[in-house]
Amino acid sequence: MKAAHLLVINILITAALYVGSFVALGESLPTINSSGVDIVEWFTSNGVRARTYTWTAALFSMGLAIFGGQVAAVMPKPNSYIFLAGVLGFAITAQVQAWFWAGLAFDPQALNPAAARTVFVMAAFWGPLVNGSTTAMAIAFVALGFRASPIIPNWLTWLSILFFLEQAIETITVFGKTGFIAPGGTMNVYLGGAIGFLWVGGVVYWAGQQMDAADESQPAA
Repeated sequence: MKAAHLLVINILITAALYVGSFVALGESLPTINSSGVDIVEWFTSNGVRARTYTWTAALFSMGLAIFGGQVAAVMPKPNSYIFLAGVLGFAITAQVQAWFWAGLAFDPQALNPAAARTVFVMAAFWGPLVNGSTTAMAIAFVALGFRASPIIPNWLTWLSILFFLEQAIETITVFGKTGFIAPGGTMNVYLGGAIGFLWVGGVVYWAGQQMDAADESQPAA
């Protein structure tokens, strides 16, 4: 099977796991504004959902790491190192956030509401912190578009700039407390997620073309 096909298969599975992890949580999940009592009640009633989320997050992180290695292999240095570091930072942040949720779901009846809320809020800050990794991923591609001889098309350069700027602005959610800019809220999950999916699609398309070109340049066995 061609390397480009493996890249597409992996990213589709990884994307499905990412979306599935949030679907598994349902629509009534607590937010950073929920009380400690509400958080304890949710985890008491939805322990299986929280553990399913953790399980899919682990598999998502594996797929993300594979994606990082696949794309980095067709990028020049040091851009490939910067991109891969960003991808791994994203994967690690997802793991840390998910294990907080799994810990809260382990024995929620024994949780002190105030302690539960503190732990939950800590986990919610994965949103603004992961932007440090995603901006690294984006800037590695932005730089490829501004070389003396650009190796990515203009549309991917500008898409990377858009993704970088949106993710950089998203860091303000570290100061948010409610609404759109709350940590782990709408700006982090939905706005950033939508632009991120679009950008990853562009990266996969470009990387797949590089892989196909490399395959064609290989001498026949």
